Amino acid sequence: MSRRFSRRAGHLTCTATLSLALATPALAQSVAPDDAAKTSAGGPQGSASPPGIRPAKSQGAPAEAIPGGRKGPSSVPQAIRWTEDWSKMLAPDAPILDKIRHIPLDDDNGVYLSLGGEARVYYTNWHHSTLGLRANDSNDPVQTRLRLIGDLHLGPNVRAYLELGDNREYGEQFATAPNRDKLDIYQAFMDVTIPLGETSKITFRPGRFEMPLGNGKLVGVREGLNMRFTYQGLRATYILPGKLSVDAFALRPVAITPGSFDDTGDSSKSFEGVYVGSPKGIGGIGTDVYWYEMDRQTATLREGTGEDRRTNWGTRLWKRTPKVDFDLEGTLQRGSFANQDIRAWGLMLEAGYSWPSLPMKPRLGLRANAFSGDDDLSDGKAGTFVAASPRLPLISEAAFFNFSNLVDLYPSVTLKPVDNVTLMAGPDFLWRQSKADGVYIGPAGSSFAPYDGSRYIGTDFNLEASWQMTKRLSFRLYETYFAAGSTFEQHGGKNGNYFGIMSNYRF
Repeated sequence: MSRRFSRRAGHLTCTATLSLALATPALAQSVAPDDAAKTSAGGPQGSASPPGIRPAKSQGAPAEAIPGGRKGPSSVPQAIRWTEDWSKMLAPDAPILDKIRHIPLDDDNGVYLSLGGEARVYYTNWHHSTLGLRANDSNDPVQTRLRLIGDLHLGPNVRAYLELGDNREYGEQFATAPNRDKLDIYQAFMDVTIPLGETSKITFRPGRFEMPLGNGKLVGVREGLNMRFTYQGLRATYILPGKLSVDAFALRPVAITPGSFDDTGDSSKSFEGVYVGSPKGIGGIGTDVYWYEMDRQTATLREGTGEDRRTNWGTRLWKRTPKVDFDLEGTLQRGSFANQDIRAWGLMLEAGYSWPSLPMKPRLGLRANAFSGDDDLSDGKAGTFVAASPRLPLISEAAFFNFSNLVDLYPSVTLKPVDNVTLMAGPDFLWRQSKADGVYIGPAGSSFAPYDGSRYIGTDFNLEASWQMTKRLSFRLYETYFAAGSTFEQHGGKNGNYFGIMSNYRF
């Protein structure tokens, strides 16, 4: 399955797992106002937080990154910006950066404008970013991301949201396309909500927007690069709070071009689906089921080149308590590629046990994933799993590997030396799922050719650290050393190293 894109740049829109947005990707953390200096929480949705990072007790229920879903805690910046709640009037002596988040436009305070933004700097350093797949693959750029937000609320049922973005990359040895996009419309949409009875409602969202889905593993936001994944089209969400959500959409991915105000929907790709889920579906366990289809007019895979019509059927079971957490998801890919039947699958498990009453609140975790490879290139079937917009830091922030022909097992330990600092470390052991298929590198999906011998690829040794300094300012540090297995080395693979440090200020 060979594709030719630059490192970490691929926007693979051939499949996506539409898990209900009851839990979005693990991103930079946000905290409740009273705990701003002491509590590290779990981003916009707690059930997809990194191991050991959980919503603070003062936050209550986590936000839902779906139109009409629960907002985040009042007056706190969130990783998914349109999940923020700035509806309350602020005190006259509030900081100016809080005051501009709620500018009343009528006497009843039902109509208001919220202004905000983001400034992020991210230094990254790869040694052998493609693990030897191509020459001269080391890179150490500095990314800068700037955002300006305008969020107009016309009462409880109508909203207009605009987000402008400017994205630069400096000092790179080779360009990464999603890090380069001059001033452009990053998000622009309207929400129109229709109440249905006392509690249920349906929200229609036309426009351009981020769309993290489920646990964000297969349909993520690409937080590691300046430009997250965005789509444009129509999304509709029905919610019966605490019981049922139905999410339906018909979209096209946004094609990023480096100039100003020149990004458009990609006419060669389409993405539609329906997701039904309940946070307490089976015996109090969150239960999601979904169907979606991603069509690409032209795709180049290891099996050939042609039209790719890839349908996913899947389900997800998940639950989080103060001590136990687990998230299990399985998906089947069917459809056709270049007159071949698609027969691919993926399984993802994340589970852990925490001791919140002990010093440093330790958590022992286990992450295990398996994504199919192609057993036989001559059998007329396309068997390699391909994710649409994967959260590659599922394996590690280094994003060395794609979710194709891969099995990994990642035991980890998480500690919180203080409430607003989280440390996680562990080895991630990696294998090929099929000996007849290759090793797929990075989001572009380019691969080493299949080779005989051991399925074992190598081991990632990972360290992550996050510090939520204030409710607006956070820092994250990543280190991954990849030790190649002997068979992988014999067929061109190399050891690799990744170091990254990010600062992020949201207001």
